[in-house]
Order: sequence, then structure tokens, then C-alpha cells
Amino acid sequence: MIYLIGGPPRVGKSTLAWMLLEREGLPGCPTDALVSMLQGAAPEHGVRHGTHPDKAVLAQPFLIEFIRAAAEALDASDPQDGYVVEGDIVTPAAATAAAALGIPLTSVFLGNTKLTPANLRATPDWLADADDTTYREIAAWVRERSAALRAACTASGHVYVELGTGYTHGIEQAYSTLLERS
Repeated sequence: MIYLIGGPPRVGKSTLAWMLLEREGLPGCPTDALVSMLQGAAPEHGVRHGTHPDKAVLAQPFLIEFIRAAAEALDASDPQDGYVVEGDIVTPAAATAAAALGIPLTSVFLGNTKLTPANLRATPDWLADADDTTYREIAAWVRERSAALRAACTASGHVYVELGTGYTHGIEQAYSTLLERS
């Protein structure tokens, strides 16, 4: 089973992935590694880090191929065998496309429509040395992306978990959802 976790930056994707890695003993990979490889080795494809709106669209064919390769490496005779893929390029469209290829997967998408600059400042390493305006702009961008993701999940039938109304409860809910649907 491939476990897909998507959502905008700073909403809890890595935390959820680590829960699966530690509690279930699953291997996994953040899509930041895939983006870094594509940015460095194949810049002509335009896949690069950042908050630009075309990032996930440009990365989708590479992400789906990565998911397909991970699924092929699973041991079909072991129902507990799985692989976790998390990142902001994991979208409902990518999950739908991968599922259409017959890849065994389950997915959950996280968002935070209530993210504040203060929430972002709690992890200063991400926006090191940023000014107040940058924190406000990024928090607003994450809230907008979360609302758009919630709408995309509703339209496509994928699970969206809002973390702005209770982070710990939401992460546990997302974790349970992934395991229940596998």
C-alpha cells in the first residue's frame, strides 16, 4: 500500500509521515527530495522549490512515476508492506491519476485555514530571518491553498483534514484515516 500525504507547507505532512514511519515501521520519502533531484538534474522541466502555483502540476508526471516504482517494489504477498510519500506536490489530481493506474494507495490531505504568522514563527528555521510581512503573506497563502485543497478534495472524493481547529486531534484523525482505508 502506498500512503500519500499532501497539503501546503507547514500543515503537518511530515509529522503525519513520521507517525507512520515510527508506529507502523514503514519506509518513506518526502517529495522535497524528488523536487531537489529534478531541480538539480533536469532544470529544463521547471520543477523547483518554492510556493509557485505550477510546482505540483510540473512535478506530477515524475511523482506518479515515483509512486508507481515504489508500488512495484512492494511485496504483494505481505499485506503490511507499504511506503509513505508526503509533500506539497502530492495533490488530489496526482492521487487520482495514480489510482487510475491500479496502484494500491490511500491518501489524506491536510490543511490549515486558520494558520497565523505566530504559528509559522513557532518553527523559525523554515523562514529564517524573514520579516513580519513575509510571515503574514506566507500564512495567508497557506490558508488560501488549504481552502482550495479542501474544495478539490470535496470535488474529487479525497479525504481532507483541517488542522486549524485542533492540530493534535487532526493529525491523529488523519493517521487513523490512512490506516482504516488501507
